[in-house]
Amino acid sequence: MRTDGPPDGSPSGARRTRFTERLVCGVLAAAVLLSAIEAFARPSAPWWPFVWQNAWTLSAVTLGCWAVLRTVEKADAREGRPAARPDRATGPQDGDESSPSGGR
Repeated sequence: MRTDGPPDGSPSGARRTRFTERLVCGVLAAAVLLSAIEAFARPSAPWWPFVWQNAWTLSAVTLGCWAVLRTVEKADAREGRPAARPDRATGPQDGDESSPSGGR
């Protein structure tokens, strides 16, 4: 039984990076939504400025975390460690049975 990484075969750093990417997208979407509410509804609740401003602050913080994790991930890939993501653009390789040339 392998214990050196997650069950899907990707390094744990790659999983953290993917999670952070999704977190950045969600926080940024929430900040944009709150900005739209601010622009059109003009909420007057006393806590509203806190929520609206901190949504943008949180998006900057998560983006910074993602940038650091992605930089580490790319540095690992340059050093010959396993790539975080397979290259999806390559398609079938020569010798594959599914390649158009029949593997010849």
